[in-house]
Amino acid sequence: MTNSSNGFRTLLMVLALAIGIYSIASGFAELSSLPRPAFPSDSTKIGLPSAAAIPSWLETVSPFRADLEGNHAWIAGIQTLQSGREGSTVTESARNAEARARIEHSLSISPYDAELWLVLALLRAQRDPRDPALLEALKMAYFTAPNDARLMPLRLDTATLFNALADPDVEELARGDVRLMVMRQPGLKNAVVSAYRRASSLGKAFLEETVQSVDPSFLATLRG
Repeated sequence: MTNSSNGFRTLLMVLALAIGIYSIASGFAELSSLPRPAFPSDSTKIGLPSAAAIPSWLETVSPFRADLEGNHAWIAGIQTLQSGREGSTVTESARNAEARARIEHSLSISPYDAELWLVLALLRAQRDPRDPALLEALKMAYFTAPNDARLMPLRLDTATLFNALADPDVEELARGDVRLMVMRQPGLKNAVVSAYRRASSLGKAFLEETVQSVDPSFLATLRG
């Protein structure tokens, strides 16, 4: 009986110690964590302030909090896009793969983070614009935040630049973004024009057709 009681007390002490260590680590991670900067709206100007660099020691703490790990994965993804937009060198390819793996891990825990899905789509496009997984990541960026105006410029730019519109689902989702940007978010009309200037021939035809259907008077501005 005594041995049983001692074993139970030992177990409680171990559990209390584990909870205490977790609480301290979680609190330390919270105090030391980096907030997620504002989401970029222009794919040609993706970048982060130098203050957003992730110290290496902090990466060992963030796994104690899935939300903090998501923030750090997002920052790492943006930094990868910023440092090598073409991903042509071996080093940049390795960084791209590492950033994608980190984001995919975060999404396996928190699959409703639309910003992470969109960064993942951009990373896949940087590696290979023909990658079918790009379409899946882009679709998830739509499905998880269909009306988030912050994501619309970059989603539209990605859909029209890399011929993702060949997928009927992406085409319909992108059409919804254009309607909202032109009719309900006048401040985003310039983003539609920017997407048009960078778009593929398929993307340009899509934008002209969609704008013609929702606001014919804007078509001349679109074409510049």
